[in-house]
Amino acid sequence: MAMFQSVFGAISALIKVYSAICLIRIVLSWVPEIEYSPVGRFIAGICDPFLNWFRRFSFTRVGVVDFSPILALGVLSVGSMIFTRLSRTGTISVGVILASLLQVAWSFFSFLLTIFIVFLAIRLIYDLMNRYGYSQFWTMMDRFLNPPIAWVTGLFGGGRKPFAYRTSLIVTLLFMIVLRVGLEIGVGYLIQIIANTPI
Repeated sequence: MAMFQSVFGAISALIKVYSAICLIRIVLSWVPEIEYSPVGRFIAGICDPFLNWFRRFSFTRVGVVDFSPILALGVLSVGSMIFTRLSRTGTISVGVILASLLQVAWSFFSFLLTIFIVFLAIRLIYDLMNRYGYSQFWTMMDRFLNPPIAWVTGLFGGGRKPFAYRTSLIVTLLFMIVLRVGLEIGVGYLIQIIANTPI
């Protein structure tokens, strides 16, 4: 059994190294001069087949922003967690696998919520500074933010007169912060319960 635990430990280490290489590839995609260098192309050749597999899922795209690399890194993280657990204990349960999958799903959605909160805060600051210039950036940001803002203010408006835009931003920002914190606590608790289930 010790030999298998060593093999599982080695697999876990390889997954962590591959995750780091994929992270480097993701960062290099923001710097075209390095991305198209020989080193960049070599790293792309190693990582792109794996990363591209996740790009086919439409739910990983929000407008022009592609969040599929986060999902790909999450899957690698689950694999690493499973093999690390196997190397340490020699056993694995369905609960641990389910908890790991829930952790990846939560990591993905919590990241999206955090990005959304940051965008809301930026938009609110811009609005508070009384800057009402129309540029393509602010138009795109408003297109991204307006559907959730309408949904949240609809929850609290209840058919009454619509909120002013600044009030809508504040209400949505506070709602998203409370939602993010509440889900963090709830999902963390649920992950612990599932992981400790002896299935």
